[in-house]
Amino acid sequence: MFLLGLILYLSAGDPISPAIDSARTVYAASGERTTICLEPGNYEEALTIDVPGLHLVNASHRPSIALQNGGVDIDQQAVRITSYYGHGYQYASMGDNFNYGGKRTRRWNASVLVTAPDFYAEGIIFENSFNQYISAAEAADTLIDISQAKTDWTEKERPKRQMPARPKTIGSTEVQQKRFIERAAAISFTETATNAVLRNCRCVGHQDVLYGDQGASVYVDGGILQGGVDFIFGGLMLAVRRATIVINVSDEKGDRCYISASRNDPDGTHETADKYGNPAPGANPRGMLFYRCHIRFATTDELVHPGTSPAYLARPWRWWGETVWAYTTWDEGCLAPEAWHTGLTKGAPCPYSFEYRSQDRSVRRPDWVTVLRRPRLPDGTRITPRNWR
Repeated sequence: MFLLGLILYLSAGDPISPAIDSARTVYAASGERTTICLEPGNYEEALTIDVPGLHLVNASHRPSIALQNGGVDIDQQAVRITSYYGHGYQYASMGDNFNYGGKRTRRWNASVLVTAPDFYAEGIIFENSFNQYISAAEAADTLIDISQAKTDWTEKERPKRQMPARPKTIGSTEVQQKRFIERAAAISFTETATNAVLRNCRCVGHQDVLYGDQGASVYVDGGILQGGVDFIFGGLMLAVRRATIVINVSDEKGDRCYISASRNDPDGTHETADKYGNPAPGANPRGMLFYRCHIRFATTDELVHPGTSPAYLARPWRWWGETVWAYTTWDEGCLAPEAWHTGLTKGAPCPYSFEYRSQDRSVRRPDWVTVLRRPRLPDGTRITPRNWR
């Protein structure tokens, strides 16, 4: 851990947003950057990190990112930043802001939305509790199925899925069941969030946990990435080094894990302006690199009824998305032999998919996955995290 400029210390339960406001004022006046040191405990609020160079660090002398009691509780030396908004519901606490979900609503309702460059976090748990447990704040909120919350849906817009009624008991883990699973990000990065670093952090949820727009760049150094469905996703440039990937699926039939879903446009010719008027993002030749990571199943400290269905390394969001897995290891039974999936590309091959020196020597992979014989991509790029930063 290193500290910069203004240093603020917060006690467990103190709101973080006022400290970010102070950091914004200091940066505007002097360009000085701020470190916010968080005492261990829960911090239940949705944050927007819009101050360049902001640091969030666990102030414990023995920082932990461990979960307990099926994911409901945390270690005494852990710091958890958590919120509970998920796709499929309108929340009274949102006021007049309609929950469209997806990119239109805080990048998949992220508990922490990073919009500024040079964000740094160390020893922090970033969580969206939507698919983990019922928090006290959610239990006190009023939820309405989103399909009933808006009267002027067009037929094309109206959600096809009717959402189940959510439990109201604080601490209920019923929402870990497959029927409740929906999109709910723990942390998201917009296209202006460049050079972000998560060091020895944990990101936890189920579907869509860590998201980044094309243009964002994020370095994950150590720590734990825990999720179930396409939980590391987007067009961002991402390097994940020596992290533990936790398969956060239940023991229900059909609850499967797809770790990554990339969609970076390598040459700027594939993406176009979206239907909401956002311009095409331009070229981003580098997508996602997972370097010397280890994959394992969740434990009962992390999930009430952890499953043992093998995971897939990647299910690319678009066929042109780049995904590289190098020096990957896993516990027995954790990885499906084919390891790659085309469920999001409607069966189209994904030629920007690469493996190097996987534990099983990459046997039985689809023919569109390139198994490299040396640590370089076909374009000559050496496989090392510094080339994805």
